Amino acid sequence: MDWDRDRAVERTTQLLAHEDVALFEARSPDDQLVGVASVYLDILSVRFGRRASVEDLAVHPEWRSRGVGSGLLAAARAWAHEQGADYVFLESGLGRTEAHRFYLREGATHAAAAFRWTSR
Repeated sequence: MDWDRDRAVERTTQLLAHEDVALFEARSPDDQLVGVASVYLDILSVRFGRRASVEDLAVHPEWRSRGVGSGLLAAARAWAHEQGADYVFLESGLGRTEAHRFYLREGATHAAAAFRWTSR
């Protein structure tokens, strides 16, 4: 799905209305937005316990490899665990190999393949 600013603003407003969701931002020294991450308390699984999902983890290309993504991911994970999550889940597209290397460096395990059905 392509980026749509108006849709993003609308969904961000909706997101912030829920107490089981957190949105984190990273800003440059001159107060420019350089990264975002959202995390949602998700399902309660019989097998694994309470899950939290990290979504929308994005860092501006010029700010990658500067610790921005690590900081955002750490904040999202900490919030999830403070809210009672037993584990944190992140889904990533198959072609995003550099992002996958980053997640593995951050201590993630490649635990599953994800399948999706969309309504559009």
